[in-house]
Amino acid sequence: MKSIREITNKYIKENEIFSRFIKVFSVDVLVRGANFLLIPVFLRLMTPEEYGLYGYLYSFASTLSSILCFGFYVALIKLYADTVSDKDKQGSMLYTLTTSLFLLVILSIIIVYFWRIDVDFFSFLNKTNSVGTNQYSTYRDFVFVATASMIFSTYLTFFLVSSERIKGLQTFNLLRFFLTNITAILVIYFSDGDNVFQRLAVTYLMELILTICFSGVIYKNFVFKFSSFFLKKAFKLGLPIMASGIMYAIVNFGDKFFVAKYAGEEGMAIYYLGYLLATIVLIIYQSFNFVWNPLFMKEKDLTVLRRKTNRYLWLIAFGLGFIGILIWIGAYIGLKINLIPQDYYLILHILPFLIISQVLSSMAQLMINYMTYFEKTYIQVFLGGFLSLIGYYLYNFMGEKLGVMGISISIMFINTIFFLFFYYRSQYYINNRLKE
Repeated sequence: MKSIREITNKYIKENEIFSRFIKVFSVDVLVRGANFLLIPVFLRLMTPEEYGLYGYLYSFASTLSSILCFGFYVALIKLYADTVSDKDKQGSMLYTLTTSLFLLVILSIIIVYFWRIDVDFFSFLNKTNSVGTNQYSTYRDFVFVATASMIFSTYLTFFLVSSERIKGLQTFNLLRFFLTNITAILVIYFSDGDNVFQRLAVTYLMELILTICFSGVIYKNFVFKFSSFFLKKAFKLGLPIMASGIMYAIVNFGDKFFVAKYAGEEGMAIYYLGYLLATIVLIIYQSFNFVWNPLFMKEKDLTVLRRKTNRYLWLIAFGLGFIGILIWIGAYIGLKINLIPQDYYLILHILPFLIISQVLSSMAQLMINYMTYFEKTYIQVFLGGFLSLIGYYLYNFMGEKLGVMGISISIMFINTIFFLFFYYRSQYYINNRLKE
């Protein structure tokens, strides 16, 4: 019978993925989970209406960033792995992708801002609920700051992950945690201004400045040779992600829209809190994927890759499911001891559906890695259109019938389809490649 020390050495100390995961997880989850760790603080500093409005604006900025990023972070992962043996090509690829993304994002933001495309989009989404265009205009400038910050910080993060700069990622994340969240808390606490405006402005302005400063690590790896080959590759991989971002906007942002429509700002606050708590499981998966993705892209033996992926799929399902149970128990205790205000009691009813939804989403994202591996990212556009259509009518129907509960059930159903599609599609591509 194996001793505990032998098991520990085999599966923990000598396991490359696990050891890297612990290094990333220890800091990455702390930072990216700051919203969860600081939930009780912000619930005390902000009213339910303010908390709900901030969550709505955050979701809108996240939606814009998923569209205006041009999917370049996905291309970066694949192309970095493809050029790892040739530093000159890799430097040229980094120069091409980074400068192109910067120019494209700036140009896109200018067009959207001055043509007021975002205002029209927001007005369309909110024409029947309490979050009006005039209210959005108050925060509009810093919604764009948040959008730019999300795009560039995500790109930087994926560079640090792809290049396996774990210490750099840890440092960047720690500074993000302290400089953004702690400063936002202090500003809100000691100021009598608009809490939503202050949290949005302080958090993302500081994050954007920090991201620009840290981006010097990418600059140091530049080979100043623009490559149309890598740009075409980036668009081939990235544009479908951009297109699917538009499609998934209805899925990922549509639920918040219908919550705001049928439950108002208070219902939005409850849903946003439940959504944040459920997202803890997705944050944990993403920390794992930061470690797994570079190794995934480098693996050439599909039989080995499938075996490892299937093993991790089961670990994700049961591991994140168990964590989900702990999250629900934590929410229950938080309400009982009044750490979470009683106004949010409904989260106990919607949280199981949101947690299951995020577990399924994590499992789906594990399989989506194959779409990048096989350069089949365009598949996400078609699925995004299909799910957007289903989501729009399902959210509307269930939201009208059951309110926040109905929308929570709907998003679980959508993510079930999401996972099943990518699981069977990835197996199809693997089998076809193995037959060649």
